[in-house]
Amino acid sequence: MRILFCTWAWQSHLFPMVPLAWACRAAGHQVRVASQPGLMPVIRQAGLDAVSVGRDVDVPGFVRDYVLRPGGRPQGRPRALDMLVELADAMVDDLVGQAERWRPDVIVYELTTWAGPLAAAAIGVPAVRMLYGVDLLERAAGFLPDAIGPLAERLGLPEVDVHGGLTVDPCPPRLQVSTGYRPQEIRYVPYNGAGTVPSSIPDRGSRPRVCVTWGTTMAKLESRRMLAERMAKAVAVLDAEIVVAIAEEHMELLTGLPDDVRVLTGVPLDLVLPSCDLVLHHGGAGTTLTAMTHGVPQLVIPQLPDHALHGRQLAATGAGRVIAKEDAEPESVREAVTALLAESGHRESAAALATESRLRPPPADVVHVLEKLAAERE
Repeated sequence: MRILFCTWAWQSHLFPMVPLAWACRAAGHQVRVASQPGLMPVIRQAGLDAVSVGRDVDVPGFVRDYVLRPGGRPQGRPRALDMLVELADAMVDDLVGQAERWRPDVIVYELTTWAGPLAAAAIGVPAVRMLYGVDLLERAAGFLPDAIGPLAERLGLPEVDVHGGLTVDPCPPRLQVSTGYRPQEIRYVPYNGAGTVPSSIPDRGSRPRVCVTWGTTMAKLESRRMLAERMAKAVAVLDAEIVVAIAEEHMELLTGLPDDVRVLTGVPLDLVLPSCDLVLHHGGAGTTLTAMTHGVPQLVIPQLPDHALHGRQLAATGAGRVIAKEDAEPESVREAVTALLAESGHRESAAALATESRLRPPPADVVHVLEKLAAERE
């Protein structure tokens, strides 16, 4: 069987699909990952065959202009959907061409890569949507047909459903929003990108360990929105061990941390969080679900709508708390960290969420679902 995975060029949207792609490859299937040129090195780092399609789009510029500083946003569909249409338009012609030549049996796409269901419809194969976290498009479901309609019409296709024929969901029900569909469950297997295993991550001592991390998205948008140093300084005065996990390319943004704050660069969060009692972060899906997997309580300070959604859903489970960025002063952050470390209910809720996640089908089981979809088409 041939399986084509696709995503636009944002690594945090690729990473959740990597374990399923590995599982498909391990089962003996042919796997390719299609994306815009900018993501080619990241796909290859994951050990997967990369296919370049379309052109790159200035996503950081779009987010800065329309999400972070929306100004007088007109009434109607969310402006973020305009970005998704532009991304699909940038990819779809090449993706259809690749699909026509390679003839995959199934196309698996992350939920905001609408070129995926368009290409699947063009060659008549099953389209499988994969969530990378909480379904941030479910509340905008009513706007989706009109948003994708012109692209489908340009390709000479009938109405195309961006939900595809199946949705693969890594979130336990308590973390997910209410949806109008029944998803295919999958266990979230953390893949945080290629990294280096450090010579040692010291065992925890008598003090609790707090990890501060800020992903990769916010620094791409604006360096001032990468709050790892500010948050680490805020909590460094507590009776706790502070660890900052950061990408190597963002080290230059750390200019004045206290001497007793430990910095880990290029180390996947999956290796760091098992030794931590709390993670303080921006609300990205990868960080949220990796911490969930290890049963670590979380404090989220979101700056983007999808990060805020992850924070709200997490707080509703009891496994974490949310502080709005405008309220994230040092004192309020310290108070929230202290409460999360002291109150056993948060630890118990985080542990329960981790257990729910572990009980979901592993990626290898979902491969069989893809095989069945392909067989039903024949």
